[in-house]
Amino acid sequence: MRTETLRLRTNDYVALFALAFGMALMAAVKFVFDLSLVSVLVVYGVAFVGLTWKYPELVLMLIFAASPFQNDLSGEGWAKFSIAEMSLALAFPVFLVRCLLFRRRPVVGPILIPVLLYFAVCIYSSIVTWRGSTALISLIQMVVYLIVAVMVFASFTRRPEQLLLALNGLVVSGLFLCAVEIVIGSNYVMGLHKNGIGGALSCALVVATELWWAANSPRNKWRYGIALAILTAGLLFSLSRGAWLAALVGLLVLLGLRRKFRLFLQVCLIVIPLIALCWLFLPQESREYATNFSTEQYSARMRYQSLEFTQREFAKNWLTGVGVGLRKEYDATNVFWMTLAETGVLGLAAFLLIHIVFFGMVWKTQKRLSHNDPLFSLLIIGAALVLSQLVHGSLDHYWSRGQTMITWAAAGMATSVYYATRRRNAALKERS
Repeated sequence: MRTETLRLRTNDYVALFALAFGMALMAAVKFVFDLSLVSVLVVYGVAFVGLTWKYPELVLMLIFAASPFQNDLSGEGWAKFSIAEMSLALAFPVFLVRCLLFRRRPVVGPILIPVLLYFAVCIYSSIVTWRGSTALISLIQMVVYLIVAVMVFASFTRRPEQLLLALNGLVVSGLFLCAVEIVIGSNYVMGLHKNGIGGALSCALVVATELWWAANSPRNKWRYGIALAILTAGLLFSLSRGAWLAALVGLLVLLGLRRKFRLFLQVCLIVIPLIALCWLFLPQESREYATNFSTEQYSARMRYQSLEFTQREFAKNWLTGVGVGLRKEYDATNVFWMTLAETGVLGLAAFLLIHIVFFGMVWKTQKRLSHNDPLFSLLIIGAALVLSQLVHGSLDHYWSRGQTMITWAAAGMATSVYYATRRRNAALKERS
C-alpha cells in the first residue's frame, strides 16, 4: 500500500511563517505597549473560536506551538493558566459540537481505563483528606492533560498526517526561544524559568530529530539539521540538567523504535562537536553550576529536602496517600514520590499503568507501520515525549504548564495513529 510522504504543503509553510511572525509581533507589543490583558484575551477568544471551527488543524498547531510559553495569564485568579491551556479550553466545546454534527466519536484511547482508575484513587484520597482549592486545581489540571488534551489531539483532525503542522510549529517556537536567549544573553527570558525553557527545548529537539530522520529531500534535511543545531545550543545554554536528561531519553526512544544506529551516529557527528563548542563559550560559573551535584548547591539541597518531606507524608498513609494537592504545598520535584505521598501505592500503581498501557499501544501499532510512513513519526514522537517527561519529572516538576501539555498532546497524536492504523487494517481485510 502506498504511503504519503512526510512533507508540508504550501499553506502549511504560510501558517508556520504566520506563527513565527505572530510570536515576534506579540513580543514587540509586550515590550512597547501596555495593553489591558482582559481586552486582549477577549479579542483572542472570539477570533480563536472562529478559527477552531474553520481550520481545526491550524488550531492544534497553535495550541502545541504555544505550549512552551508558560506565562500565567490569570492575573489574580485562583487557577493559573497559560495561553496554550486557555486555547485548549476554548477549542474543546467547539470540538465537541463538531463531533456531534459530523457524527464522529471523540476518543481517549486504550489509556482511558487506567486514567479513570487513577482518578478514582485521586478522588478517594482527596475526599479522605481534602486540601481545599489546591486539591481542586490539581484535579482540574490532570483532567486537562490526561483527558482533554489527549482527546482533542486524538480526534480533532480528519487525518493524523495533518498533525505534522503542529510538530513543525513546536520546532518554530523552540527556535524563537533560542533566538531570544541569544539576543538577551540569558536563560531567563520573557518571564520564563530556565527549567521551563529547557523542558520545552528538549521536546522541540526530540521532534526536530525525528523530522530530520524522516525528511525525504535534501532541502528538508538541511532545514531540520540547522534547526537541530540551534535547538541543541539553546538547550545547552538553558543549564537545565533535567531537560538534558529528558532529551537524551527521548532520542534513545526514537533510536530504539527506528532501529537505525547509523542515523544515531550521524546525529552524534553533528551534535557532539556543537555541544563541545557551546560548552567552551559558557561562562565559568555556568559550567561549575552544570557539573555540581553536591548538597551544598541550593538546587540539589532543595530536592533532597523535598524527598525527605514526601517520604514523611507517604509514611502517614502508604495505601491511599494524604490527598491530592500536596504538590502545591512544597517544591514537588519528583513525580514518583509526589504521587506516593498524595495517593499512596494504589495511586502510583494506577499512574504507572497509564504509561504501561500507552507504551503497549505504541509497541503494537509500530509493528503495523512502515518506517517511511508519516504516521510512524507521529507515533514514536508521542512515545519519546511521554517517557522523556516521566524521566524529567523525576528531577523537576511534572504537573506544570508547558512540557506536560506538549507531552500529553503528543500522546493524543500517537493515539490518533493507533485508530488510523486500525481503520486502515480493517479496510485492507474488507478488500481481501
